Amino acid sequence: MAGRLENAQLQAFADQTRESNLDPSLYTRFPELEASFRQLYLEQNIARATVSTAIYLGLLAIVTALNVFGSMAPESGASIDTVFLLRLGVAFPALITILAVIEIEPLQKYYQLIVGSCAFVLGCSVMWISAIFLAAGVPQFQMGDVLVIVYACLFLGLLGRIVLMLATGLVVAFFTMGSLYGVATADLIFAGSVIIATALMVVLSARRVESLVRATFLEQRFLHQIAERDGLTGLYNRRKFDELAQTVWNQARRDKQRLQILFVDIDNFKAYNDVYGHQAGDDCIRHVARVIDRAARRPLDFSARYGGEEFVVVLYGPAATDLCIVAEQIRQAVQEEAIPHTGSSVANVITVSVGSSAVKPNRARSLSGLIQQADESLYAAKQAGRNLVVHEDVDEFGATGTFEVSSAS
Repeated sequence: MAGRLENAQLQAFADQTRESNLDPSLYTRFPELEASFRQLYLEQNIARATVSTAIYLGLLAIVTALNVFGSMAPESGASIDTVFLLRLGVAFPALITILAVIEIEPLQKYYQLIVGSCAFVLGCSVMWISAIFLAAGVPQFQMGDVLVIVYACLFLGLLGRIVLMLATGLVVAFFTMGSLYGVATADLIFAGSVIIATALMVVLSARRVESLVRATFLEQRFLHQIAERDGLTGLYNRRKFDELAQTVWNQARRDKQRLQILFVDIDNFKAYNDVYGHQAGDDCIRHVARVIDRAARRPLDFSARYGGEEFVVVLYGPAATDLCIVAEQIRQAVQEEAIPHTGSSVANVITVSVGSSAVKPNRARSLSGLIQQADESLYAAKQAGRNLVVHEDVDEFGATGTFEVSSAS
């Protein structure tokens, strides 16, 4: 399938990620992989983001209340008005928006963008307030700068690149605000050095955490693929076929859709191995598997290696007008690969025989019966001379649990 990673690639990417040397273009080349990782990363961080945001809201409310009653307030009335405006008009809405994105599932698709933007707006308001208090000779509020950087960069589950941009933006914002409010150079340098050190530490920490989570994610995908994929072809293995076939059968029964199974067998494959050797045989199987995999195009279609040189394709809801189209496309495409086969009794190139069967699942039908009939059709194709497609529509047979099939015709 397009965009699927091979097992060796997954393991290599996991090793690179754990060492923080991962090629950043990987997740551009495999967007589905990146989307899966981002969903996992969000799920792992969403509870922490919720709790930390609620705590930050509570702390902000307490500090604002203290200022209302005159504690730790700057001398200038204009300044305190600006502080209240920044807290009530900027910081509180930013935090509430973050909570909304966390709680409203459709918005989570844009979590990194919206939450990253809100965190930056929140951070700028805190840096602005800090500059006001620092210029008024109340340096205690610099603690707010450190707190907002740690909160925004480590507790919201933002990705490393966004954390880097966010931390850089907040450092620039602090120096800009401090300069605008005329903070003394010595105070600005001292406070700025603390903020820069904090930003560096959280960026490195966030990057390391993300790298470890990515490595674990890739290793899990690697193990998952080993469990369900055939090592030679990359198609689903027999065990996964049994699992998926039952799932798709149940879905087709609920949706009242037709289900089709194709068995594909490489003609005279033992003779091919005898003439060209087993390594060439493995290459041949891989070539044929790629052709077969292209036939499973729709979301519920899939292909698998059934065993040896035999493959199976499951097609969900095929058009009833001509159920041989896909089977014939596979047969022709394999022959057009023009893989030499001087030991074949059919042609001088590799060919395949295809057995097909289809049915609308219901209580009187069974998946095992459909598989049996498709296998019977494959046998019929071989008996008729190979390099052929034979299809039997199971609806023609009696309504039994394991179809009443005739001997191969």
